[in-house]
Amino acid sequence: MANTDSKTLKLGHSDAMGPELRVLVEKQLLEELKHYKLDLPNLKFDWSNSLVEGRSAKHLDGMVENYSGILILDENNQIVADGWMDFILEPEFFLAYWDHITTRDGKKKLAEKQMPGIPKHVWKQIPEALREKYSVKRA
Repeated sequence: MANTDSKTLKLGHSDAMGPELRVLVEKQLLEELKHYKLDLPNLKFDWSNSLVEGRSAKHLDGMVENYSGILILDENNQIVADGWMDFILEPEFFLAYWDHITTRDGKKKLAEKQMPGIPKHVWKQIPEALREKYSVKRA
């Protein structure tokens, strides 16, 4: 199985995402890691243990799912985060975010989001016109 870019290691069940969709999802999830005390260069995704958790939608050049089992590795291939993503997809809006995430520095836990739902920093990115629709998913 070929990698779609240098930041992705193994695709696992996420192979349904096309290259354009994968770049977008990974960019958004990496950006959000900063809210969980993780801001390192050269992070890589390992989707090899990813599982589909029941929700999917067609977007751009593939299918996006709410995957669990996502690993983020540093440039030394050490696990620095693991989590479960979710997404919001509307005709003019797409946003992938961490539904569950644990970030680490070695054995030290930096941050953890255990409760599913849309956190405040993600909520601020949702257009005002869509907020009522997603209000039940707030963390």
